[in-house]
Amino acid sequence: MPADLSFTFANDDFYEPLAEAPPGTRYTPTRMPPGWDRADQDVWTHWSPPQAPPPPDHGWKVHVSSTPGNAPAVLDVVAAACVDLGIPFKHLAGRTYFLLLHGKHASRPQSGKFCALYPADPRQAHEVLRRLEHDLAGVPGPYVLTDRRFGSSRCVSYRYGAFRSRYRLEADGTRTPVMAAADGDEIPDDRRPEFHLPAGVADPFVEAEPDLSDGPVAFHGYTFDAVLQHSNAGGAYRATDATGRQVFLKEARSHVAHSGRDVDAHARLTAEYLVLRALHARAPGLAPEPVDRFDHWEHAYLATELVPGRPLSRWLMANNPAIRVDQPAEAFTDYYRRCGLILDQLRDQLDRLHELGYVFVDVSPRNVLVDDEDRVRLVDFESTQRRDATIQPLATPGFVPPEALSPDGRATLDPVRYDDYGLAAIARMMLVPTIQVAERSPSAVDHVTAALEERAPLPATLWARADRFRGVPAPGPALPSPEAVAAEPHEWLSWLRDHTASALLALAEPDHPRRVFPTIPDGHRSNTRCVAYGSAGVLHALRMAGHPPAPALVTRLRDESLAGWRDIPPGLLFGSAGIAWVLAQEGEWDAAERLLRHAGRHPLVTRSATLGGGSAGLALAELSLYCRTGEESALDRARALLETLPTGEGLTPLLGGDDRSGLAQGRPGVALALYYLGRLTGDDAPLERGLDLLRAELVHAQPWETGALGFRVSARDRRTMPYLYAGSAGYVHVLARYLAWRPDPHLADVLDRCVRGLRVRFTIGGGLFTGQAGMGFVLGETARLLGAPASTEDAVASGRALFHHAVPHATGVRWPGLHGNRLSAELWSGAAGVLLALHQLVDPAPDRLFTLDLPVAERTGQPATTRTGTAPAPV
Repeated sequence: MPADLSFTFANDDFYEPLAEAPPGTRYTPTRMPPGWDRADQDVWTHWSPPQAPPPPDHGWKVHVSSTPGNAPAVLDVVAAACVDLGIPFKHLAGRTYFLLLHGKHASRPQSGKFCALYPADPRQAHEVLRRLEHDLAGVPGPYVLTDRRFGSSRCVSYRYGAFRSRYRLEADGTRTPVMAAADGDEIPDDRRPEFHLPAGVADPFVEAEPDLSDGPVAFHGYTFDAVLQHSNAGGAYRATDATGRQVFLKEARSHVAHSGRDVDAHARLTAEYLVLRALHARAPGLAPEPVDRFDHWEHAYLATELVPGRPLSRWLMANNPAIRVDQPAEAFTDYYRRCGLILDQLRDQLDRLHELGYVFVDVSPRNVLVDDEDRVRLVDFESTQRRDATIQPLATPGFVPPEALSPDGRATLDPVRYDDYGLAAIARMMLVPTIQVAERSPSAVDHVTAALEERAPLPATLWARADRFRGVPAPGPALPSPEAVAAEPHEWLSWLRDHTASALLALAEPDHPRRVFPTIPDGHRSNTRCVAYGSAGVLHALRMAGHPPAPALVTRLRDESLAGWRDIPPGLLFGSAGIAWVLAQEGEWDAAERLLRHAGRHPLVTRSATLGGGSAGLALAELSLYCRTGEESALDRARALLETLPTGEGLTPLLGGDDRSGLAQGRPGVALALYYLGRLTGDDAPLERGLDLLRAELVHAQPWETGALGFRVSARDRRTMPYLYAGSAGYVHVLARYLAWRPDPHLADVLDRCVRGLRVRFTIGGGLFTGQAGMGFVLGETARLLGAPASTEDAVASGRALFHHAVPHATGVRWPGLHGNRLSAELWSGAAGVLLALHQLVDPAPDRLFTLDLPVAERTGQPATTRTGTAPAPV
């Protein structure tokens, strides 16, 4: 399942764990004897025998899979075996959890696991495996990809892994499952979607390991050439048939990805094959030519012609001038022309499909291929259905009519509406990258189109297509018109700031058991207290914007952080150091110092050098303490943390994985801490080290076609970013301070090119670390530090672009979190970060984002604004 999708089922507005969603019809064994303990945890129901000894830390897990229809009966068989043998077990708590965790986009390592059994030793594991093989003989279930099937069973499997939850905390706040190896060392509990044995462990349930050839995969006359994608429903491949013709092969696993009436991926693939045959007979070329449909083992395969081209989503990323920098009007005009041609072709193909009696249903960018000549083909007819049938809405979120999301709405919906709405949504996506915001806040789209009109005339016919199904305005304060914002940016950015603060204050839930403010999936997976994802960041933004937080919120942050410091990293953004900084701002000096002492003893201090989670972040917080209190011991601790860091390639293993770039997990974050150490002590050595790090960071720099500069995320992740967490904004945030200290012509040119990359005004997100707000914040900071009036103008333009993301609400203005699927309050990508950026644009001042420019100015006698002492005016 995509990173955040499982967090979208429990709440329509905010990201929440799947366990917060109703479980549906609950699964319960028909007969459980007295004395067995039952416990509901997350999406699972656990059962333990009376007076059971603690299970081993790891061993041979037994998994039993099932179909939705036979799940209750399978559970009864499993429960009976476990009761007789005294084996603890768990099962999915309800039917809704079952369907979601077996869905098309579900986690592949998790999928298929309905029951999990925890035998005490290999002997007991073998005993229960043999019994279930017998008792469930012939009963089908999905293949569990992490496991090996036992004997002749079709639903019983096993793997070696941890029994008890045991994790290794990482510097970014996430947790890696671990267990003890045969020699006692801690190793990852590898849950990749294939059977895997740790070193030193042999499978006792097979006589010999199967011979797995490393050669090309080939069967049924096809040789598999490349994997195009994987999903829980099956894979997609490029293959070659016996004649040498290249074909597209689509795989469907059995008993997963159920849709209405419990139709699984296997059955849908057969239906797709029949639809393609019918369409090819009546309208060759409208759909991919069906070549073959066959079964191999328990999977079904569909072979079709290999349609040339790339998905429309990739075409948009490669060609949309709005998401690039400094594009001329001609680029927009040509892009609009090409969009019109693509939409014309899609409209024609959908009309022909309707005339033949079908609807496509899932009209979305991933199901449209565009070739090098901008010729378009519809592909993936899995959702295509007869117009006269009861439509099952197997469509992509954002491209399905809102009324289709309820049973009553579906009952009266014209089937053609699915395709018309999807086509309009594609047209809107061609112009408005923030498609999720467009559904929640139609008036935000007006700001996008006005910004586009400033670059080139927007064809009326194209906009009419995009705006055909405009959503209902959200309740709450109406957004000002784009013309009003352009005429009075200070007034309306102040308005936006104040309404953001009002909505943010209303989101506080002091008694919520897991969090105080809504957060993003990263926050749920790591912690809901830290600066990046949790209450510390929100309280910081509110304090900076003139809204002192309620004492009860500060008390909860203090108490939970002191009690749980071992469970979060020591660093500034993801851990205790940032929380200590915020507690000190709120007058909780003793708690802040205690938290910093705890953080200094954290094992991750020696494993991570990053600002986000490691020693650089802790050192910067210690420097902040020194500036507030004058305690030399805090300065000494900061110096020791930074001076012991290795130089050159020796630092790379202490950064984020795969040589991460950026402020949060890369070299610039370390350079920022070194900058303040050098400036506060008068020692140039840390500053020279920091400059070396900024020069080394340029290995990740990626030029754009207009001379701007972005940065790839890591050595493996080649996406090029302009953002604060990883990208141009984070680099400028640090480099501008070094250049204010010591001019450097080469790095000044690098900074200018990076600043050019921050002029993008059409971003997927509006957040501080991951979107528009962060770029505006850094542009304003650059103007302050270097006396650059052009950066002030760019910062104002970036602030105006925040209206592209604003969602009015009865309490004020809310903001989408990361990826835009739900709203959020956190500093990283949500409302708190936008509030901080807006306040900085409206009322510029030093040190709003965990910097120490004012203390540096006080100690050096230099201004905290610019080299010339001239501060830019507010917008």
